[in-house]
Amino acid sequence: MAAGHKPLSELLDEMALKILMIEPGDLSIVGELLDLIEKLLPGRAAADTPMVVQHMAAAFKGALEKFIMGELADSAENYDLLGQCITEMQESVRKEGQPGEKILGQFCDNMKKIGFFLEPSTLLGGQGATAAGTGEAEHDTPVEKECAVVSPRVDAGQAPASGLPSQEAIPDFLQDTDLLAGFIEEAFEHLESIEVNVLELEQSPDDMEIINNIFRPFHTIKGVSGFLNLKTINRLAHATENLLDDVRNGKRAMDSAVIDIVLTVGDALKSMVEDIKNVLQHGPANYKDTDISGFLASITQLQEGDNGAPPAESVVAPELEALPEVVESEEAEPQAGEEAEPVAPARSAIAKAARPVASPRAEATASPSGRPAADSGQKKIGASIKVDVEKLDALVNAVGELVIMQSLVRQNRLVSRIADPKLTKDFSQLTRITSELQRTAMSMRMVPIKQTFDKMIRLVRDLSKKSGKKVDLIMEGADTEIDRNMVDSIYDPLVHMMRNSVDHGISPPADREKVGKPETGTVFLRAYQKGGSMMIEIEDDGEGLNTQKIRKKAIERGLIGESENLSDFELNNLIFLPGFSTADKITDVSGRGVGMDVVKKAVEKLRGKVEVQSQSGKGSLFMIRLPLTLAIIDGIIVRVGSERYIIPTIAIQESMHPERQNYSTVHGRGENLMVRGELVPIIRLYEKFGVESTYTDPCDAIVVVVENEGRRRALMVDELLGKEEVVIKNLGGLDVPGVAGGTILGDGRVGLILDLAGVMANTAD
Repeated sequence: MAAGHKPLSELLDEMALKILMIEPGDLSIVGELLDLIEKLLPGRAAADTPMVVQHMAAAFKGALEKFIMGELADSAENYDLLGQCITEMQESVRKEGQPGEKILGQFCDNMKKIGFFLEPSTLLGGQGATAAGTGEAEHDTPVEKECAVVSPRVDAGQAPASGLPSQEAIPDFLQDTDLLAGFIEEAFEHLESIEVNVLELEQSPDDMEIINNIFRPFHTIKGVSGFLNLKTINRLAHATENLLDDVRNGKRAMDSAVIDIVLTVGDALKSMVEDIKNVLQHGPANYKDTDISGFLASITQLQEGDNGAPPAESVVAPELEALPEVVESEEAEPQAGEEAEPVAPARSAIAKAARPVASPRAEATASPSGRPAADSGQKKIGASIKVDVEKLDALVNAVGELVIMQSLVRQNRLVSRIADPKLTKDFSQLTRITSELQRTAMSMRMVPIKQTFDKMIRLVRDLSKKSGKKVDLIMEGADTEIDRNMVDSIYDPLVHMMRNSVDHGISPPADREKVGKPETGTVFLRAYQKGGSMMIEIEDDGEGLNTQKIRKKAIERGLIGESENLSDFELNNLIFLPGFSTADKITDVSGRGVGMDVVKKAVEKLRGKVEVQSQSGKGSLFMIRLPLTLAIIDGIIVRVGSERYIIPTIAIQESMHPERQNYSTVHGRGENLMVRGELVPIIRLYEKFGVESTYTDPCDAIVVVVENEGRRRALMVDELLGKEEVVIKNLGGLDVPGVAGGTILGDGRVGLILDLAGVMANTAD
């Protein structure tokens, strides 16, 4: 694998997760998917990427571009078919670039159903892929033309803006990039608080405090965007603010129509702020304007429906030719007794508001709309400042170095010989202070998982409405803290699992009543700390897994033999194997042809583990175990010759001195060890890393049985040195297969942290 390239399987896994996130009419995630697929195109892919996969990627990219340009139907069914195409690309990789006629035929059939005509010979290096109904050659080679940049679609009824805007249309908002960066960060926080409060308002439409909590963020976004000359954002935020002001003043009722438009506007504003962030990072040429006329018309219609409000022109903010027009008093003012939201940049876009925002409590119950119950208690809000992420990481790194250096000094032979009680006392005090500093520094990286959980409220609300099911979401432990680097990474797997719980777990109300269950299903989302791990549980009271069906499917695929007697727990966890699915049909909620193996790989990438417990007819419980932080790893230190390696504790099943009768050599599979009735291949670490070992006979050495992605291996080592938490260091850009990073041990030696997926690569099963 070339330096700088992600592993092929990892790229395809990321694509599989991204395709799950795309909803018809919203192209905000399609750009990320395009970025991933372009890394697999001929001329750009890593040298070890099979050519057939490169050609499949080119065809996939061509179809995706036609979705963006509106030439192919932007529907859930077509995205499902694209998901199946990704699965077929994964199968091609598993077949080492020799997928066979069946897989190629399925890929081409799915493309044909989308409307992108393709022959299997094209994937093998031929020509002739054509788009829907054109009859013209779309490619001279299997490689697609460069992807065009288009603006994200923000409403199902709106087409994306065509081309880039004229130079005059690009707002002049790059004069103060620091101010703009502050606005972007705060805007995302405001939009998240809007969504949480809107969902809460859905169950308490007359609660004026919640309405005010929604009004204030719109007021802030409008004011600061106007100051920065972000005209489109300003106009949309101002129009929505006016609608909410009508509600506050009793001119119209708060109903589902208002709630729906506010949620949709929030989604649109998020896309627009993301676009501004892209402009800030890559320059004004990347600016894409958004057509908001549909939103403005809908807002005006809502206002006119109750009180004969003026037409859209009077709802829209002025064109902001001069700065005073943005901040003058024509804007809707807060009610008496309410704190006015500042619009001055020094206070709004840079300084963080000290006022707490209403939000669901850590342990909350949500209705079919996904709304959590209101918190009646008071929570103390301390003063806070914003710190640059790079500075925080540098601090954590420096503290880690300090801990290591302190250990080196204490273990220095000259120092240890000094029999001075005062020195011993001082060292003990230094150790206490250093440990406290390390705990504090690590805690600064921790953030509540609440921000991720809150997004599930909206997800469950939308899924329940879309599927016609009644679902209660009960959240517990949302204040549990997790490493900030994990927050975004765990979001996609959680979405996939929540979709599965609602779509496959919870039955329609009529079906639930037939089996004596309440018509409203319940999904629990929990987070808590257990030992040194973070636990996330997703539990539903639905149908549960069909264990016998899983067993039958596993036998059909050759994953297990008919004579194998596996427990229900072992059978149920087969759903995490690549490409495994028992679904009779793919739905537009959780199908897309993507299996639960994508979830497992995403969790294991975070050094975590996922498993399921289920009873047919009673429901399922998915459990995710994650380390509390990615900066420190809990591992077993082993010696191989003169070198030290760290094996992650979470992957270790057992260690032993092998007995001669359990050791064997199998033709085509190499050395094996019989462990609890199963043959486990042996990996000699000294051969893997080219070091001189103390032992060459496995029965003289120690083997450590590890598990990764459902595969077990016995790692042959010379000695177990102990268990320790170590600070992870990168290798300065070096790409060493089988090594995830390094650390400095207490005796000053460098230890390499093993990447078990890399260690197991290219070993026979």
